[in-house]
Amino acid sequence: MSRDGLVRSLRVGVFARGLAMGAVETMPGVSGGTVAFITGIYDELVKSIASFSGGSLSVLLRDGWSAFARRHNLGFLGVLGLGMALSLVLFANLLEALLASHEPYVMGFFFGLIAASVVYVGAQSSWRWLASAGLAGLCLGVVVGVLVQAGGATSDSSTLAVFIAGALAATAWILPGVSGAFVLVLLGLYEPMLAAVTDTDLTVLATFAAGMVVGLVLFSKGLAWLLGRARAAVLAVLTGFMAGSLTKLWPWRDVAVEDTVVAGVVAATAMGVLAVALLALLALGARRKRAAVDALRDPDQTEVNR
Repeated sequence: MSRDGLVRSLRVGVFARGLAMGAVETMPGVSGGTVAFITGIYDELVKSIASFSGGSLSVLLRDGWSAFARRHNLGFLGVLGLGMALSLVLFANLLEALLASHEPYVMGFFFGLIAASVVYVGAQSSWRWLASAGLAGLCLGVVVGVLVQAGGATSDSSTLAVFIAGALAATAWILPGVSGAFVLVLLGLYEPMLAAVTDTDLTVLATFAAGMVVGLVLFSKGLAWLLGRARAAVLAVLTGFMAGSLTKLWPWRDVAVEDTVVAGVVAATAMGVLAVALLALLALGARRKRAAVDALRDPDQTEVNR
């Protein structure tokens, strides 16, 4: 394949990953960070976001747009963001309709997705860290899930609440394991934000987007530092937190157990199997993407290897 062909192929691959990340971020299940993690673009994503700093504006003014774009990998971020934005709009409308008509089963699907993510992300850590940091994350997840459930959804849609929700959701989005939509569920803002997308409420969306930008800029540098020095520990904490937080998503809490436990277990298991299959399919493209990048960077060596 020619160099131009490889570039086009990589852009299509990044766009496809953006579509997948946007789709899962509409659901409080697998996070967009998890999709990026298993498809081989996670480190590039974190480094690209963390590259923004107080000196970015001076680079733009002093060296021009081309240098600014190269420094912050805007080609990659732009294609990925376009795919995510398109997918978010398409899936938000679908999910709003499904939640209105089949909420228990939709939440059962979310439950299965998170259960599958627990297994996958946990496998990237170690038993030593899972037994210590993972246990701490589990306790935190249980406490958060129980407290939110006991307190009920606040559904505070004030400007400040939406801004803070955006910052927290963006922080969760970039983590390989915790979904931004899941954070919105915990805050009681999942359905209000879903409605804002489907109704094109620009005021709410702009406030939420501003919070996301702040959250990403503030958190990405710290995350890049942590993952570079304590990757296994971070993933263990996230694994435990997701596992403990499953108490919030069990969709048959308010119905008699004897009537629903079998159906609930079957539904959650089936959705978990489906999620594992989806994650496996997405992971299949990671190796090809890495090979394409290597070929683009060192075509002569690639020809020798062939």
